[in-house]
Amino acid sequence: MDSLGWALLTGRDADLEPASAWWHVPGWLKGVLAASILAVLVSVTFGAWGHYLGPESLPLVFVLLLLQVAPPLLVVRFPLTAVRVAAVGMVTATVAVLFPAPDPPFHATLSEWPLQTHVLPYLPVLAMTLARTKPRQGTGISIIAVVLAVGVGIAQIPRSGTKTLVLSLLVVAVTIVAGYGMQQRRRALAQADTAERAAVEERAKRTALQERALVARELHDIIGHHLSLIALRTDSARYRLPGVNESITEEFRALGVAAREALDEARRLVGVLRDDDDEPEHEPQPGLAEVPGLLDGCRASGIEVRSRITGGDDVPGTVGLAAYRILQEALSNAARHSPGSSVDVDVRREPEALTILVENGPPTRAPAPSAGDGTGLAGIAERVTLIGGSCETGPRADGGFRVAVTLKLTGEA
Repeated sequence: MDSLGWALLTGRDADLEPASAWWHVPGWLKGVLAASILAVLVSVTFGAWGHYLGPESLPLVFVLLLLQVAPPLLVVRFPLTAVRVAAVGMVTATVAVLFPAPDPPFHATLSEWPLQTHVLPYLPVLAMTLARTKPRQGTGISIIAVVLAVGVGIAQIPRSGTKTLVLSLLVVAVTIVAGYGMQQRRRALAQADTAERAAVEERAKRTALQERALVARELHDIIGHHLSLIALRTDSARYRLPGVNESITEEFRALGVAAREALDEARRLVGVLRDDDDEPEHEPQPGLAEVPGLLDGCRASGIEVRSRITGGDDVPGTVGLAAYRILQEALSNAARHSPGSSVDVDVRREPEALTILVENGPPTRAPAPSAGDGTGLAGIAERVTLIGGSCETGPRADGGFRVAVTLKLTGEA
């Protein structure tokens, strides 16, 4: 019964959901149509009540007309108030119909039984209010409508028997069902709108994460590679350069420590930026034409690199970029984890694929401490997934490491 008490007394118009623009037409057109319909109803109802109650009851007729017109005008901004006014109007009309004029002076009208037209504006008011109710709020309103329908039916039993009672209950039931149907549609549209907004936000978030992943991967591939070579060259300077005294050795050692610290910080930054579930975008940067320069840079750092590059001038730009980054990471991986070992690089252009093989032997000296977390190898696998192909990485039996990649040749060169 809490819902009934809320509908009758304690409820507020603000408790209901806001009105929705279900009919997308100019406001002035809505006003013209509503005014026209109400004018017709008022004229018909005035004639019906005046004919039924007689001229001495004209003040009551005007009150009944006011109670009939007010709910449709209030329902958009004050739905619960409109229902209460309609309930008062129905009670007043039901009581008034019990006291007809003994000799109606007016001519016959379109409806000699005034309740037939008096109730018409209340039906859309009921449906529109139920459409805006929250869960469990509509029960009390529905009970009020059913009770009023029963009252109208009982009032007409002397005139038409129980037929009007059954018809009144049927009309009210259909109106209640229509109101709840509008309510469900309203909620479905609201949920769809919420889902659409969430999808837009998710797409925007995913785009941002993809950009971050791209930055993270390029940061790892470019800065990580060069910092690794700096650390390697400073560590090996005393072995490669003659006449290096203790103070110069200490300076090189400090530079190597700083380079490795910077590399570790870069890896931590990559971990913040990276999102492993996102597939980074790519844009043409270095390609196979820049691989000889990459290998020369590694040789200048003291890495013994033996290379064989066969074909590859006509590979698509995206494949060339991926191949360059994969070689860059494989060489950096060898320099970090197998210092002093030789590296074999084999790049071959097959009819339908580009194969890359990078192998290094076991380290000849202990590798420097590193905070590596496997991001580089994950980046290789990610690039292979993006292009299409296969990737195999892992240690060799002699303690070295092997990176074998096949990239499918798709797209335009």
